[in-house]
Order: sequence, then C-alpha cells, then structure tokens
Amino acid sequence: MHEGREAGATGNMICKWEKGDKKPSLRYQRLLRALFHRTAGELGFIDDETVSRLGVDTEARRAPGLPQTSVERRSFLRMVAAAGGVAVAPVTPDAEPWERLSAALRQQTAVTPPTVEDLSARTAGLFGLEERVPARALMARVTTQLTTLSQLLETSPRSTVRRNLTITAGEVAALAGWLAFDMRDNTCALAYYRVALEAAREANDNALWACVLGYESYQPALAGRPDQACALLSEAQRRAALGGSMMTRAWLAAREAEEQASRGDSGAALRALERAGDAFDRADPANDRVWTQFFDRPRLDGMRVTTFTRLRRPDAAYAAAAETLRTTTTSPTAMKKRSLLFGALAEVHIHRREIDQACQLAADALAIVAQTDFSLGLARVLQIRDQLRPWRESQPVRDLDEQLRVLV
Repeated sequence: MHEGREAGATGNMICKWEKGDKKPSLRYQRLLRALFHRTAGELGFIDDETVSRLGVDTEARRAPGLPQTSVERRSFLRMVAAAGGVAVAPVTPDAEPWERLSAALRQQTAVTPPTVEDLSARTAGLFGLEERVPARALMARVTTQLTTLSQLLETSPRSTVRRNLTITAGEVAALAGWLAFDMRDNTCALAYYRVALEAAREANDNALWACVLGYESYQPALAGRPDQACALLSEAQRRAALGGSMMTRAWLAAREAEEQASRGDSGAALRALERAGDAFDRADPANDRVWTQFFDRPRLDGMRVTTFTRLRRPDAAYAAAAETLRTTTTSPTAMKKRSLLFGALAEVHIHRREIDQACQLAADALAIVAQTDFSLGLARVLQIRDQLRPWRESQPVRDLDEQLRVLV
C-alpha cells in the first residue's frame, strides 16, 4: 500500500503527472498498475491514437471508476498521492474528503478544548449509529464531520489541542473507510484508511493505527486471502500493544483467530482466542476508544463460534454458540452485529446437519441485511448458502434461495 512512498515518488512528480505535463516512467507505471490492479490503458498511460493503432476497443476503456479525461486523471492521481502518503498540489474546493484532510495535516496547523471534546462526542455518536444505520445513509454525516475537522485543522497551530483534533479526524476517516468498504467501494475505503494512518502517524496514536489495520484486514479476508489478513492483523496487534486500548487488543486477537482458522492453523487460532479472552476480561469498555463500542461479550463469543466452526470442531462451536445465545440481547442498536451472530450459529447447525435451523438463522441474518444493507452480513449468508449445496433440493434451502434472489 505504500509503493509510491517506498519508490521515492515526490509531490512534484505527481503534480506533473496530474497536469499531463509528463507521464510516469515505465517503472512508476508498473507500480501504479500493481497498486490499483489496472492496465496502462485504463490508467490513461496510453493515448487514444495509440489505442486505436493497437486495435483496442475504446469503449472497453470507459469502465466506471477509471480515468477517461484529463480532469479525471488529475483526480485519480491525487488519490494515488493520498494512498501513497506524498504531498501534492493544493487541494481544490471540490476535493474528496480524504484529500482535504490529508492537505490539512500537512499545514502548520486555534481551537479550544471544549470544541474538540464536542467533536469527539459527535464522533462517538457516529460510531454508535454505524451499528444500526445503513452505510449509505450514514456516510453524508461522516463526511460532513470530516470536512469540519479538516477546516479546523487548517487553522490550528501545533499543540495538544491540535493533536486531539487530529486523533478525532483520524477516527472519523477510519469510520468513513469502513463505511466505504460496506458500500463495496474498496478504492475509497483504502484512500480513507491511508489518510487515517497519516493522522495516526502525526498524533503518534498507535491504537488508532491498529484500528485502521484491523478494518483493512476484512478486505483480503473477504477475497479469500487469510494470509494477507493475518499479516495486517499481526502489525495491528503490535501497534495495539503500544496504544493502551485493551478492547482493541481483544478485538484484533479474535480477528486473528478467525483468519488463522481459515488458514487451518489450529494452534495459532486457539492461542489468539486465549489472548482475546484475556484482553477482554481486563478491558474497561466505558473508557476505551470509540471504535470498540461494537465489541461486547456476544460479539466475542460469535467470533469464537466462527473460529471453532472453521477449525471443524463442531462440539466446541456448539458450546460457544449456546453461551452466545445465553449472553446476547435483542437490542436494536446492534442489528448488524446480530446478523454476523446468526450467520455463525447457522454454520454450527450445518455441521450438525440441522438444516431447518440453519436456514432459519440464515434467513434471520438476511432480514437484517435487507434493513441495513450490511455487505459483511450478506457475505456471511452467501457463505452459508454455499455450505448448504448438498441440501439444495430441500424446501428450507429453496426458501432461502428465493429470499436471496429477491435481495441480491
């Protein structure tokens, strides 16, 4: 994710690229193609005359999200700079929220402590809303908060107050990245994550750094790359150990347990679960960081169920599921979380060949997904449906298929 910085790309270089004064060298073209998984034509490195001479279908180059004009190329390359952590030309009024924050963080940036406290409280409220509000409905509020914080940073001298403001801005950027991921926009998600890391670096906030890497780990996990997810989670836990957020440590260890189980490493998964439980018991939720609001005992137990299921230990998974049902609540403030819990419990019933119960839990999870547009919950239901293939002709599975057809 840091190819631009590691390769020595400078703001002056990217400024020339975005103006069209100069094209990136073959080396940088290769790095950019690798970073964004795009061809040279899609990134605008091949002009239309060359494309026509090579016989490439020009309509194929007009895919959504790809730079087609000089204006789009400038916007795209500014995002490259944000992703790589290098400075670029001044941000325009129509800049994306992460671009504005990135520019503000680079200025010699007077806000009163009560103002920062108020903004921090609003940020905590946004994290609370994330549990029950669809990402598309919440994103406007989050980007508005990010714009406010960016404007204040532009006029704030370096001080303790600025550091606290920077931390709050980083938290909001991390939340924006998570929402973008939930909206299936991985490119924007990574851009927000990069600028959140920029804020964490300026504020020397290792806990925030760990949070961002934890969020980012879901992308390779959903793509079937648990090794990459584990690498992100390893660095996240190293940062969390320095950051003082015990609940963050518990969440990240539980995440590692899930991914190690996907890799088939039983020992590493069980050790991670043990660390997660120990950190959770030592945590003080009321005084922990804003992003840990979602992580309670039922969520931890649900991740234990997922870990045991992936390790093919149905008895342990069933025992953990029973404990989860005993401790969970029906609070409407945790709807998205409950969809993941229902999915984990459905997998337990599949391993016990209790197909009716598995399909009912999958349908309950799907109902929550329909209300919240929660992509992670939908991915879990689709995984469950894949495990139900041997019973695809049974009536419960056919009913679930019909519900999926309506939603998907």
